[in-house]
Amino acid sequence: MNPAHLPHAPSIRLLRSMLAVAVVIGAFFSSSAAQEPRWPSPIANEVVPYHTGGLTHGPMLGRPTNDQMRVWIRTAEPTAFRVLHGTSLPLDAESAAIAGETTEGADNTGFVDLARLRPNTRYFYAVEIDGQLPDLRADFSDPWPSFRTLPDRTSYADEANNPKGLFNICFSVGCCASQDPTRSGGHYASPPSFKTLLDRHGDEVMFHLMNGDTIYEEMRDGTLDGVRDNYKLYLSRGRSFANLLRRIPSLFLYDDHEIGWDIHGAGEVGLRDGRHLIRDIGLRAWSEYCGWADYASPRQTPIRFGEARLTKGSDLLVDEDADFRDLDSRQVSTIHLGPWTTGGQAPPRKRPHAGVYDLVEVVDQHRLRVRPAFKTDGTIDYSIGTHHWFDWKVGNCHYFALDSRGERSRPNGKDTRDPSRYVLGDEQLEWLTKGVASTDADFIFIISPDPWMVYHTGAHVGGSLTPKGDGYASFVHERDRLLDHFDQVDKPILIFTGDVHNSLAVQISDNVWEFMCGPMASTAHPRNTAGDPPLGGWWESQGRHVKVKWIAGFPNNMPYQRLRNTYYTVVQVNNIMTSGRPQGTGHQYTAYQHPQVVVRFHDGYTGNLHYAEAISPLDLVDRKDNTVTSK
Repeated sequence: MNPAHLPHAPSIRLLRSMLAVAVVIGAFFSSSAAQEPRWPSPIANEVVPYHTGGLTHGPMLGRPTNDQMRVWIRTAEPTAFRVLHGTSLPLDAESAAIAGETTEGADNTGFVDLARLRPNTRYFYAVEIDGQLPDLRADFSDPWPSFRTLPDRTSYADEANNPKGLFNICFSVGCCASQDPTRSGGHYASPPSFKTLLDRHGDEVMFHLMNGDTIYEEMRDGTLDGVRDNYKLYLSRGRSFANLLRRIPSLFLYDDHEIGWDIHGAGEVGLRDGRHLIRDIGLRAWSEYCGWADYASPRQTPIRFGEARLTKGSDLLVDEDADFRDLDSRQVSTIHLGPWTTGGQAPPRKRPHAGVYDLVEVVDQHRLRVRPAFKTDGTIDYSIGTHHWFDWKVGNCHYFALDSRGERSRPNGKDTRDPSRYVLGDEQLEWLTKGVASTDADFIFIISPDPWMVYHTGAHVGGSLTPKGDGYASFVHERDRLLDHFDQVDKPILIFTGDVHNSLAVQISDNVWEFMCGPMASTAHPRNTAGDPPLGGWWESQGRHVKVKWIAGFPNNMPYQRLRNTYYTVVQVNNIMTSGRPQGTGHQYTAYQHPQVVVRFHDGYTGNLHYAEAISPLDLVDRKDNTVTSK
C-alpha cells in the first residue's frame, strides 16, 4: 500500500474509540430490549394461552365495509366478551372496545360489529374475556392480528385526476377445501393454499370469498350438534384456514357438502319426502359458523323450527308454541315438513306429511296457511326456510351472491332443457336480472357456488360424461334465459363458480365470462368431470358455443385420488394509477379512462401465477365512434 494512503495514528485511535462506544451503546439497548420484550408478553400476563382464556374457536373477520368490521368468536361456555381495537399496539384498558356475548342457542358463538372506523385504515384487535386477553397468534413469532377497512371515495380522491374518488380493489376466491384425505379427498389437515394466500397476498387482498364446500362431511350423527362439530373440527384442525380467517375478512356461500347432499328439489313446492329435507338443519349450523359473515339482506330472517299439528284436508299449519305474527312472507323461501340431517338414522321413507310447502299467508299468532293441503291428520316437525342470496357494492363493482342449492327444483335427467326446471327460482331470478340491469357499477361480479357452462359429471367416480344435476348444464332453459339477459347489458359480467374441482377461464360472449376457481384443498377432478372441454379452444356446452381460454387441464388418465393440484384466484380491479407529484412529496392518483379487471390463477402450494385474464369495458367499445358496440 502507498504510505501516503495510510491513515494517521490519531485517526486510528479515534476510530477505535468510536467503535468501543458503539459496542457499549449496542449492548445497553440489547440488554434493555431483553428486559422489556415486545407486546404482548406472556411473562407479564399481558396475554394468556389461547384455550385458558375461554376461547375455543376464532376470532374470524367478516362483513367488511369502509367503516365497520364484524368479529366472530366461539367460547367454551356462554359468556360476555369485548373486542378491543386500535390503530397501534399495545391494546389495553384505554383501547376502544365493543361488548358482545356468546349464547347457548347459537352453540356458544357470537359476534360484534366494530363501528365508526376510519376508511382504508389498519386496526389491531384483541378479544377480552373476564379481563384477560387470549393470545390470538397461531405461532408465537407471528405478528399480532389486524385488519384493514375498505377504502371510500375520500381515500384516493384527486381533484384534478380522480374526481370520482375511485380506488383499486382486490379480493380472492376459492372453493372445495377438504381436510381429510381418507374419506373426502383432501390432502392436508392444514391446507397449504390458505397459508400461501395469506403469505403471498395478505397485504393485497381486501377480502376472501369462500365459494362453497368450505367443509366436507365429518362428525355428522344425525343432529344439529353433529353438523356444528363438523365446523369446529375444520377450524381446530385447519390451522392455516383459521389463521387466514382471523387476518383477512371473508364471506361464505354454501354448496352441497355444508348441507350433506345436493338437496335437489328443496325449493320445489309439492315435492314429498326425501333427502332434500336436510336443507334447514344444515343451514342453521352454516349460519352460526359461516353465514354471520355475509352482508345483510332484507330478504333474510333466521330459520325457524317447531312442531306442527295438521288436519286432513286443511291447509292450516298450527303450532300453539309459536308466534308467527312477525313472520314476513317475503323472507320465506319454502317450508319443510319433516326436516332432518345426515349422519344418523334416516327417517322412515314416505312419511305422509313430509315434503316441501309454500307459505300462502300468516293467519294469526299460531297458524300459517300453506299449500298444498294435508292428506291426513297428525303432527310433524317443520322448518321455515329463508333466502340466502344477497348483493353488495365496493367502489365501482357490484357483487351478486347466489343461492344455487336451497331454492332449486329437481333436474330432469331426460331433458336438460325442461322449462319447468330451475336453479334460482322466480324470486331470485327476478332479483338478479333487475339488479344486473339497473346497477351503475362498471363491473358486475356474480358469485355462484355451482357452474354455468362447465359440466359436473360423475366421470371421476363412475365414468359418466353426462351432467349429474349440480350445475346449469342440467338446467339449460334458465341458464339461457339469464345469459340472453346478460348479453344485453353493456358491461363486463364475470361469473365466479365452484363445485367442480378444477380451474377454468371460459368466455361465454363478448361481455360474459365464467371463471371456475379451485380446488383450494380437495383432490382435483380430471378434465372429463368438467364435461371434457378442450385444453383451450371452442367448445359446445349444452347447445351454446363458448371459448375455453384456459383450463388447469388435469388429465383423464390420472386416478382421481392422485390429482393433488390446488388453486386459488386473486381478482384485481385497476381503477387508478399512483405516481408522484410534480412538486414536493406525496402521491397523485390518476383514474384510468377504461378500468380493467385482472383474474389471476395461482398455484396453491407455491403461489406462482399460472394464468391471468384481463377484461375491460373498452372491449365493448367500437373503434370508430368510441361508443358501446350495439348488441
